[in-house]
Amino acid sequence: MSAVMNDLPSLIAWAMQYEAANGCRPKLRVSVSGGRTSMFMAKWCKENLGPYFDTLFMFANTSREHADTYRFLEAGDKAFGLGLTLIEAVVNRTAVAAKACSGKVVGYSELRKDGSIFREVCAAYGLPNQTFKLCTRELKTNPMDKFAESVGFGDALVAIGIRADETRRVSKSATKNRLIYPLVDFVPTTKLDVLEFFEQFDWDLRIPEQDGNCVDCHKKSDRKLQAVYMATPEVFDWSQQLDDDFKTVGPNSIAGVRVDEPRKRWRGYRDTRELLDALRSASYHPLAITDGGCSESCEVYETEEVA
Repeated sequence: MSAVMNDLPSLIAWAMQYEAANGCRPKLRVSVSGGRTSMFMAKWCKENLGPYFDTLFMFANTSREHADTYRFLEAGDKAFGLGLTLIEAVVNRTAVAAKACSGKVVGYSELRKDGSIFREVCAAYGLPNQTFKLCTRELKTNPMDKFAESVGFGDALVAIGIRADETRRVSKSATKNRLIYPLVDFVPTTKLDVLEFFEQFDWDLRIPEQDGNCVDCHKKSDRKLQAVYMATPEVFDWSQQLDDDFKTVGPNSIAGVRVDEPRKRWRGYRDTRELLDALRSASYHPLAITDGGCSESCEVYETEEVA
């Protein structure tokens, strides 16, 4: 199987052989984050892999997405006929600890958009940061995996929306986790390709470049965070409350060494007050579209770089 993971003709041939041998098509999960890239990939998968796979399109709601993400997601779902399954994390507690989150299905009108799911995960596991990479894990990966298992898609291939110009985000465990990257291997696609494609739709995503799907993502560079702060400083009121409420939840470590002090969320091991002090004192430079530090969205199983 690993030999066909990154070769489209071989993958299709394998799927046809699978159906002939088993009397059913193999299964494919397509992870849709709510950004343009994953929506572009979902459309491509439906058209090019849909004839050969039973396909489940999934979106995991963190409850902390940019408001326009939800509008774009629903518009794209309808336009491309994806039939998205919308998943929200459910925190599972025992007497002593929280186990991996499971997922439940909701409708568009039921999606929580107030940050409450994110807060529930922080209450169980503590603040996410570059060491404790729990937000994607417990808000997306585990809920989607557990739901997929419950409906017979536990052994499916998983299509991830990462482009040919961001291969550093490709998981090093892709083969082990049965991951495929259509926009890297099958139809090499860049950010410019995606932007040009969506220009034709009046429902295109309308999120400022610095915001991305998660406006106050801790993986963003200071330059992006400064641009967010200059445009919408109130965003960090929520971040500050998160620090105040959950900084002492769970263990903490710095550079792999356990420490007995509150966990901090931001790069450079800073809490929100320390981050804002730095953003206010730094010289402001208009954000360039190529600025790094965070992608437009988080994908399941991606390789994360620590800076």
